[in-house]
Amino acid sequence: MDIGIIFGQMLVLLAMMLIGAFVYKKNWLGEEGAANISKLVVNVFNPILVISGVLGDTDAISNDKIWGNIQLVLLYYVISVVFGIVLAWVLRPPKSLKSIYVLMATFSNLGFMGIPVAKSLYGNEGVVYVAFYVLLYNLLAYTYGLSLARRAAREKNGTFDAQKPDLMRSLKRMINPGVVAALLALLIFATGIKMPAPVVSLCDYMGNATIPLSMMMIGISIAKADLRSYLKDARMYVFILLRMVAVPVAAALLMKNMGFDTVVFGVFIIELAMPVGSVIGLFAKESGADDAYCMKGTVLSTLASIVTIPLVGLFL
Repeated sequence: MDIGIIFGQMLVLLAMMLIGAFVYKKNWLGEEGAANISKLVVNVFNPILVISGVLGDTDAISNDKIWGNIQLVLLYYVISVVFGIVLAWVLRPPKSLKSIYVLMATFSNLGFMGIPVAKSLYGNEGVVYVAFYVLLYNLLAYTYGLSLARRAAREKNGTFDAQKPDLMRSLKRMINPGVVAALLALLIFATGIKMPAPVVSLCDYMGNATIPLSMMMIGISIAKADLRSYLKDARMYVFILLRMVAVPVAAALLMKNMGFDTVVFGVFIIELAMPVGSVIGLFAKESGADDAYCMKGTVLSTLASIVTIPLVGLFL
């Protein structure tokens, strides 16, 4: 893909983030309003965007592409889990932050950032492929992710929590609008069901709102952050370079000629280059771990992604 196209799309997304930061600074959108819009994006707009991806012309998506995408999805999570552990060992963070670094390296922002970027670069076809990532992401996040967050809390507090994880609660949380939408999208695609034109139009209109709203919410998070103190963390710069540049570039160079479809492979590499996911901050806060440091990782990596994603695109 032309690097100019990727960079141009990232600049558009950056502009949306800046608009979000601006409206927050002007008090046109307060804390409660931003929280409510964030809930709408997660539970309404983002899921509808995933569904809208399969309601258009999907003739270009062959079974071979789907199988290739499944293979890359599985590889994506193997890389994420293994590199999360390796990176925490390489960077040698304080013991109180070791599991936080594993969390940040393992769980990228596939929702707020990954879906909009895939849509911007590859259209509806890219969104269909990301739906597979979303399903496994939720399974891993509400099992391994919550386990890491609880371990991070023990590391922070220097205590041992013998309380067993609530398995039923985790299972219930896996069944969320994002997962339901991904499953529904895959069902529609697999069966070839054609929806009435008004339904297609509704999903298009609602889904298209996801990108600006998601980026504005990220912009608000950036506006609330103490960037001056964030920028002093040298270890975070190394983390960003390794996780968001070195890993996807290495994958692109090693796998480029392995026969995967261009769009399928492009989505895989771009998802590898995503910034730190915001969900880990919620897990950390809920578990009593250092959610402030998670926020630092999310904010700095998101800002860096405006440059790092186009840089990674050079190797596609």
